Amino acid sequence: MLLSRAKPASGPATVEEKEKKKKKLPKLEDFVGARDYTGAVTLLEFERANKKNDIETAMWISYCYFHLGDYKRCLKEYTEITEMKGAPTENWVYLGCVMFFLGMYKEAEEVLLKVQTAS
Repeated sequence: MLLSRAKPASGPATVEEKEKKKKKLPKLEDFVGARDYTGAVTLLEFERANKKNDIETAMWISYCYFHLGDYKRCLKEYTEITEMKGAPTENWVYLGCVMFFLGMYKEAEEVLLKVQTAS
């Protein structure tokens, strides 16, 4: 059987096809919306290492670790946030929740009482 060489099986891709194939950078909202917290942590850690090391990024990292069930790492992150300048007051509540999940009931109560007296 002879194959025709007059017309190639696949022609040059059009501009539209090339744009579709271009990989888009993932967004945090996409990962969190899909409940892919591992992907979200990877993206956030990359951002923190390269350009953004702010409270918002640290809060998102903590949120993702909490939902992954890595409470020890989450506790570490929230503790670091409390030491940052301009840390939000709700961070203490999140810290108390993580301590509760770790079984640190007395410490969690102390942290939450601290928030209650501060407000």
